[in-house]
Amino acid sequence: MDFYFLEEFLKDLDLNELKEARSLVNKVYKKKKAKESKKRLVDSYTNEYGVYFRLEKVFCNKDNCKKCKVENVGHGPYWYSYKNGKRKYVGKKAKEELDEIKGLSQLMRKNKDNRLGYKR
Repeated sequence: MDFYFLEEFLKDLDLNELKEARSLVNKVYKKKKAKESKKRLVDSYTNEYGVYFRLEKVFCNKDNCKKCKVENVGHGPYWYSYKNGKRKYVGKKAKEELDEIKGLSQLMRKNKDNRLGYKR
């Protein structure tokens, strides 16, 4: 899409009009993002510690990716944890395994997944 026309149009607006235009763009962006997020969501779960998890399909959007570009099915689904507005990759796990994630640090979790010894 050519944004030259849009840029020229925005240059002629005053600050109040630009502020209103930005607000409208943000509203449209949030609606589209929410719609896309719902399309990717497979399942969700909150463990006993209050950590929120989502099972999501992921789209890499690489040009040569058959799953994303041709079949439009994406990769996964994979579990992601959400805490304080940040998303962390958890991987492919059973729901029962998600209950113990709160008590382990990222390093300990990696070690446990790789079956390496660690101290608590």
